[in-house]
Amino acid sequence: MTTQADYWNHNVHYQPVILGAVPDGCRAALEVGCGDGLLARRLAARVAEVTAIDADARMIALARERSSGSRVRFVHGDFLACPIEAGSFDFACANTSLHHMDFVAALRAMAHARSEERR
Repeated sequence: MTTQADYWNHNVHYQPVILGAVPDGCRAALEVGCGDGLLARRLAARVAEVTAIDADARMIALARERSSGSRVRFVHGDFLACPIEAGSFDFACANTSLHHMDFVAALRAMAHARSEERR
């Protein structure tokens, strides 16, 4: 059985950079392309509310299973089709998922999701 300490991939490698970018006082974070939920769980240790979105139903099911009891809300769906209210989040991130969608549209949608006061 693999422990979390043994778990590594390229996504895990870049998580400290993403976590280091979380602004002080961040209340709500959005993760686009959450996969198995590891980064979302790590964000939840720093942020009051985390919403994590992924288009793969299997990955969302795995993320929910691994994140039982966490403050993360997992959403199964296409990020670009999700109705996200402007300024809903203080922080938005994506770790190796933007190349799976229209890059410009994804960046615009992430900027739309971020609070004006944090820009």
